[in-house]
Amino acid sequence: MKTDAIIFDIDGTLTDSTDAVIRAWNRKLGEQDLPYVPLNRELASSLMGKTMDDWALAVMPEVPLTVSREVLGHLEAEENHEIRTNGTNLYPDVRETFELLSRDYDLYILSNCGQGYIEAVMAYGGLDPYVKGHLCFGDNGLDKQDNLRKMVTDYHMQNPVYVGDTQKDADCCAIADVPFIFVSYGFGSVPDALYRADSMKELPDVIRAMPE
Repeated sequence: MKTDAIIFDIDGTLTDSTDAVIRAWNRKLGEQDLPYVPLNRELASSLMGKTMDDWALAVMPEVPLTVSREVLGHLEAEENHEIRTNGTNLYPDVRETFELLSRDYDLYILSNCGQGYIEAVMAYGGLDPYVKGHLCFGDNGLDKQDNLRKMVTDYHMQNPVYVGDTQKDADCCAIADVPFIFVSYGFGSVPDALYRADSMKELPDVIRAMPE
């Protein structure tokens, strides 16, 4: 059956927001009195693609999760404002590839990020006209494999594929029984990936070559 929907991860697949996140989080963390670990590129990069609970535990390890989750809401709002105001490092050819793919497929975004982050990146990158729907951990607290199954069901997808950059993405796709395409320029490594694109420009050809 021909692919009818493409679901994209966001961090390491569409953008590298590490610098924007570091600026926003350290600025906001410095305004409160709770103990925290300042974000640097190594720590932020290691957390990309993980749930916001994972971020809270890493950045505020001495703070009860019930408290750090509350702080996280302010951090996420600051992060989203930073991206909308000063931008993010969108990967080359993302908007052009979305425009091209949207002619033949329904496009979606699914991530473990916080609420509002997908919308901020879409607004900065001009992706809104091409995206049919999006879902994230911040919306409902579900991990990626559960939200992947939910998205497939809610949008009545018949033959979707998922595009991501980490082994966790590949594992979630295996659990949800959704074909996975690995993009090699992101944060992770998936040596056993059946399908691979080394740039966004390659993605349309990779999808067209997948067996029906």
